[in-house]
Amino acid sequence: MLNKIREVIEAVSNSYGDGYFTKITLSLHKLIAADYTFIAKHDKHNHSNQTLVLVAKGALADNFKYTLAGTPCEKVFDGSICYYPRDACKIFPQDPALVNMNIQAYLGVPLLNSKKEIIGLIAALYEQPIEDEEDLITLFELFSGRIAAELERLDYENSLEDKISQRNQELSHTIEELKSNQQQLIESEKMSALGNLVAGITHEVNTPLGIAITTHSIMADELKTLNDKIAHEQLSLKDMNHYRHVTEDALSMQGENLIRAKKLIENFKKTAADQHQLEIENINIGNYYQQTVSTLRSILKPKKASIAIHCPDNIMLATYPGVHAQILTNLITNSVRHGFVDCSGSNEITINISQNDNGEVEVTYCDNGIGLTTEAKTRVFEPFFTTARDNGGIGLGMSIIFKLTTEKLQGDMTLESTEKGACFKYTFKENVSEILTKN
Repeated sequence: MLNKIREVIEAVSNSYGDGYFTKITLSLHKLIAADYTFIAKHDKHNHSNQTLVLVAKGALADNFKYTLAGTPCEKVFDGSICYYPRDACKIFPQDPALVNMNIQAYLGVPLLNSKKEIIGLIAALYEQPIEDEEDLITLFELFSGRIAAELERLDYENSLEDKISQRNQELSHTIEELKSNQQQLIESEKMSALGNLVAGITHEVNTPLGIAITTHSIMADELKTLNDKIAHEQLSLKDMNHYRHVTEDALSMQGENLIRAKKLIENFKKTAADQHQLEIENINIGNYYQQTVSTLRSILKPKKASIAIHCPDNIMLATYPGVHAQILTNLITNSVRHGFVDCSGSNEITINISQNDNGEVEVTYCDNGIGLTTEAKTRVFEPFFTTARDNGGIGLGMSIIFKLTTEKLQGDMTLESTEKGACFKYTFKENVSEILTKN
């Protein structure tokens, strides 16, 4: 008996999982001289078993699933060893497999997990009656614990893998949602910047249009007075000179303000389209910055802030105008919202633009506001970092600026040290690679 046990142990040493089940079934099958030996896993929900390993006449056979009703295996799940040394097929006539194979003897031992729950069984079937069952039962009882432990371990690993897979799927789904939400927030921030342009242009255009309407009203009144005097034959040379001088002044004022409104609308249309389309164009950087700033004057007025742009006239290069418009809009908006808390003083923004011999353009943007906190200086370009969350800030403005500068303009942006206010420096070159790609 000891030699048999040693033989099985040596056969399955260093084996795990499916390999272990195969080796121990083959070894036990050989030692007990059974016609059929199998290990089956229990499916309590369907009251059935699924074989993990089946050895038939000394060779591995295909696994199969079978229902427990009317089989000797069903008795095993009462929690005890089930042994029928003879006439098994007659005792269980409702088991077609036993009847068809004319099985005479049956031995089944339950496999119990650590919670003493039956998770499967190991069984042997004989075509002839057997007499000496003690060694058979001893061997099955001896190794059933190890088989059950391996089956429980395998189930745990599979369950763990399923949980990990599920968690990975949930994590991937969460990441996709976060990316989608982040993209929506970025688009929202861009639309907020465009909204500033809309609000600014509305306010700016209202002034010249209001003046044009007023001058039109003045001319209409003067024309009515002139017509009345002509109708009553009271028109004098003095009246004509008065009408001519008033009309000339009014027409001049009306024309200037309509032209001003027209330019503002053109600037707005160009800037808004640039921000939306992000197409490469060959532009004069200084002129474009002036054009963009002109659409933002209205958000500066409540804080009594002014902007001074210093740039040589000859900086022409191919770049993304819309990117520059977004950068300027976000920088100016940040200065107004966070930097200029005092409206009584002189709030100023200075933009210095220069170009070195290598063609690299350097823009230094500074305001004289309250500046940044120590924490803000280290985290200013982090996504979702904001000191104004209570006021609706989401912390994407500077992150978007940094991303646009480094990715679209292929440049760099840094926070500069300054005694007062906030100062940012960003550099960029002509987008040569994009031009070659387009051509």
